[in-house]
Amino acid sequence: MSLLIIAALLYLGLALGFILVVDNLVGLVFRDPRAPAPLPFFHIGRALVASQKLYRK
Repeated sequence: MSLLIIAALLYLGLALGFILVVDNLVGLVFRDPRAPAPLPFFHIGRALVASQKLYRK
């Protein structure tokens, strides 16, 4: 019985992995032109540096 459960879990894991690989490959070929732009994380870094400079004064 435990062998059946292990086989079922392995099968589900392989199936989900296969779905993720195919999904990523399709995403590479068919890009979404309406995809949101990445968030500008450098603004957060600048804000932290500026706040530290103001705190020191």
